[in-house]
Amino acid sequence: MLIEFKVTNFRSIRETQTLSMVASTDRDLVSNTFDTGVTGLPKLLRSAAIYGPNAAGKSNIIAALAFVENMVTDSAREAQVGEPIDIQPFRLSSASRDQDTEFELHFAVEGVRYQYGFTLNRERITSEWLTAYPLGAPQRWFQRAYDVATKKDVYKFSDLFDEGKLRQERANYTIANNLYLSVAVQKNSQKLLPVFTWFQKTLQYILSMSHIGSARTARMCLESEGKNQVLAHMNAAGIKVKDVNVDKRIFSESDLPEDFPDELKPRVLKEMQDAVRLETRFLYQENESENLIPFDLDDESDGTRALFAFASRWIDMLKNDEVLFIDEIDSSLHPLLVHHLVSLLNCTNSKSQLIFTTHDTTLLSQHMMRRDQVWFVEKDQQQSTQLYSLAEFSPRKNEAIEKGYLNGRYGAIPFLSKLDFYG
Repeated sequence: MLIEFKVTNFRSIRETQTLSMVASTDRDLVSNTFDTGVTGLPKLLRSAAIYGPNAAGKSNIIAALAFVENMVTDSAREAQVGEPIDIQPFRLSSASRDQDTEFELHFAVEGVRYQYGFTLNRERITSEWLTAYPLGAPQRWFQRAYDVATKKDVYKFSDLFDEGKLRQERANYTIANNLYLSVAVQKNSQKLLPVFTWFQKTLQYILSMSHIGSARTARMCLESEGKNQVLAHMNAAGIKVKDVNVDKRIFSESDLPEDFPDELKPRVLKEMQDAVRLETRFLYQENESENLIPFDLDDESDGTRALFAFASRWIDMLKNDEVLFIDEIDSSLHPLLVHHLVSLLNCTNSKSQLIFTTHDTTLLSQHMMRRDQVWFVEKDQQQSTQLYSLAEFSPRKNEAIEKGYLNGRYGAIPFLSKLDFYG
């Protein structure tokens, strides 16, 4: 469960921007919230929509999450000594270019709240910290800070972080471009495993809906339970598929282009000898008869293919209580389908959360989204991204939010000027 995310000095984001999933005391649409079951933690929102003009920085909010997830899951495994970190601070300010980037997430897993964060630049991690709330009160389990004078990392560990001498031994293995969290789990820290697993499995993101492949959903359809879930998902969205057939086919020479060089064929075939191609066909009923007519996935419309590809991500999110971030969810899915998915999420008993960027203003209905679920992004005069909530405007309960947004009442809309090509 995501509680809050903060990011500072990342791409178009200069000052600290905060996305909160904590529900306000508003009593409207309580089904859009859920009880966490965690002591001291208020209700959280099931979903949040982020609006704003092109190039305002909506995508950078999700890119920041993706960067954190990659650092946590891969830095200990892939980073080499002396290798620069691919981080991009805010570049339109000389001060920001020389300052560290900072991330912090507040989340809950297995009934415990955590606050984890770190700062870094291209050369190294400069600080890292983890606070846990196992009994409701904060416990700073570890803190790491780079000492410029000694050019060494200094660690402080809480006595409540009871891993004995292993705490420091794991710190000794942590190089400049590694996160301690990542290294410690790689060195079998059971205490930190739930935190690492939350980043690895619970926190999910889709940076481009148009680039989702269908293989994941096709693999799900190889099992009867998974196939039934995919069919239910497709039919609920109005795609009346009777069945889905997925065949496994081993890569062979016939899959190579006709003009493929003969001298390269042996090497390519050897490299691909275990590669499996999943061929997907949809079966539709022929009018009112019992006959089923197959259609290859390539024969389907772009919308149907996108819905099929997205099915496994959606099903896994609901089944595993994932936190899913999606950039421009409406770029491949019809607005009414997005309405359907958001409404469906509000009717579940899961603790899944969906955060997405969109241009679809029809979602801005107070019958669909609470005021604390709507966020806006715009750039200030310094071209720095600003993230803020609709709740800050305290709109009336009967106010036409969509009309107000399109009229510029809440900002976060493009400013257009006339083009005179013949001037």
